[in-house]
Amino acid sequence: MRKSIKKMVIPPAVCICLFSSLNPAMAEEADAVSVDEVEVHSTALADYLVTTAVITADKIKEMGATNLAEVINTVPGMYVSYAGKGSRLVRIRGAASDQTKIYIDGIPVFPLSGIASNSASNLETIPVDNIEKIEIIKGPGPVQYGTDYKGGVILITTKQGQGAGHTNLQLSAGSHDSYDNYASYSGSDSNSSYYVTAGKKQSSGALNNSEYDTDYFNGKIKWNIDKDSALTLSGYSMNTDREIPNGIDQITGQETSATSNKWSGDTLVNGKSDVKDWKYTDFKQTNIGLQFDQKTSNQFKYNIKLYHVTDGNDLWVYNGNNASAGTDTYAHPIWYRSGWYSKGNVMEFTGDLLTDRNNTVTLGAKYSQIDWSTDENNSDLDEGGTDKRSGYYIQDNIKINDKTNLMMGVRYDQAKQSYSYSKTGSTSIQNSSTIDSTDPVFNVTHQLDEKNTLRFSAGKTHIFVQAKQASTNITAGVALPDPEKAVNYEVGWKHDFDDKSSLDVAVFNNKITDRIEKDTDSSSSTYKTYYNISKTDIKGVELEYNRKFTKRLQGFVNYTYLDAKDTSAAGVETKAVNLPDSIFNYGLTYTVDKFQTTVVGHALSKIKTDDSTYKQLAGYHTLDLDFKYNQNEKLSYYLRINNILDADYWETASYPADGINFMAGVNIKM
Repeated sequence: MRKSIKKMVIPPAVCICLFSSLNPAMAEEADAVSVDEVEVHSTALADYLVTTAVITADKIKEMGATNLAEVINTVPGMYVSYAGKGSRLVRIRGAASDQTKIYIDGIPVFPLSGIASNSASNLETIPVDNIEKIEIIKGPGPVQYGTDYKGGVILITTKQGQGAGHTNLQLSAGSHDSYDNYASYSGSDSNSSYYVTAGKKQSSGALNNSEYDTDYFNGKIKWNIDKDSALTLSGYSMNTDREIPNGIDQITGQETSATSNKWSGDTLVNGKSDVKDWKYTDFKQTNIGLQFDQKTSNQFKYNIKLYHVTDGNDLWVYNGNNASAGTDTYAHPIWYRSGWYSKGNVMEFTGDLLTDRNNTVTLGAKYSQIDWSTDENNSDLDEGGTDKRSGYYIQDNIKINDKTNLMMGVRYDQAKQSYSYSKTGSTSIQNSSTIDSTDPVFNVTHQLDEKNTLRFSAGKTHIFVQAKQASTNITAGVALPDPEKAVNYEVGWKHDFDDKSSLDVAVFNNKITDRIEKDTDSSSSTYKTYYNISKTDIKGVELEYNRKFTKRLQGFVNYTYLDAKDTSAAGVETKAVNLPDSIFNYGLTYTVDKFQTTVVGHALSKIKTDDSTYKQLAGYHTLDLDFKYNQNEKLSYYLRINNILDADYWETASYPADGINFMAGVNIKM
């Protein structure tokens, strides 16, 4: 089977006519430059993107959050949920959990997201201690971050060390035999700054077979070569052993097992298999990058990024039938293992050209190559492939007047995927494909007056077939699904009542064509392969209100409504599954002297599922409480209690959520 799509080329003349300017690297603070003796300011992220959220280090402290999942779970339109293999990932406005891009200092955190869909990725493995700010772009964003996502982009900027080198130590422990301990060291001198963190977290988990043991490290060193150039070395690594909680039957309370032996090689008993106690071992992710920044003149600056990524793990599962029968052979092992290994290199270039006082052009290119392979311990499997992607873009930011900003961009991406498969007793298969996409994005903001700002955005995104999806279909003899494409629209309004309160409203629509989905019908001959849903239409409304009541008391409340429907090729419309109709978050923070307390509530409506037995999950309401006491500048204590009402609910059809749980700790600065 060979699939090829004719390459689409952006005519240079069209680019020149459409774009005469754009803003520099979107996530940076505003800075001033002189062009023809006129002071020109780059535009801050929130000024021209449609819906964004900026979460500073101070806000993270107010939340009492310890990892990225806890931080973003309070943002409107965002929903942290169980993804494949029990991982915790975010869904933005109904997009799939692996369709959100996450960057730390410009380097992707989960490099295989959108390429291999590695389900072992987990937001809970990203600590927040050294995060300076988190910027969240929902809907169509700048094309420099790509257009191969539907949900949005999360940009994480880590701290830079300041002053003489000093150490920060945090020790914490809590329920389920949990602890999270780390040490960081940071500082700076006249020509460099640095920040490194190393830690270890462990827990036995609330459910059976949910233990984890994780080591993590991240850091950044920046050298100022001269006043106009700098070199930055940054990295992130994680190594974990993590069990996947066994499924639970909601009625009987008994653990469930997989009912198919199509991949595990177990011996059937009465036509059924007993497959459970899944776990990852040696799950490792590393990301190391080098970035060079150069300002050549007041009109032009650029940066070049080179980074190397690795991602690998062994996924094990226990075959109960083989164990009870006393069978432990090469073809039918008691413990079946499937390994995944990948590595790759990425190069990026971004240049910013200030053409006059109101125009900036950004243009850039990116090339990546990811090589992957997989094996198993009960066959002579030789499976692997290469995913090569190239893209280039041009983007223009025009400040029409003091009240109106216009941003336009277009990006072209191409993916070349090769695949090979051979296994004892099976026919060898080789396959290659080339797919591409050209996606425009348009954003405009207009400030009506000092208190009111209107926003509008429209843009196209695409999702290419991923390596794991392609390999599944090819080995099953099923055609590859078509690329998934979407058109996003959004209208927003922000009103500042005064300097203490504000209201933000957004209405959005995401029209998806050929959405890629997995077949979950175990009776189907193409079980676990991937296919296209003809159309999916996601509509929604977001509201967010922030209020500073007094010097000591401040709070927020936000609400999101989602209406998601699928339409089959035959024209049959059904409600999309695994999404709540509404999400409601609220919080209050009270500070007095050295003491601070924060309460955060989450309420989700009922959720329709794709489970054949439990087709709907009931809605729920949880409440989290955080206490902090700062004894002095170098010593502080905290206590975080999650789900203090001990709400009993199900996060998925087979995963009951944690009951009440806590974590207490001390932070020491030396």
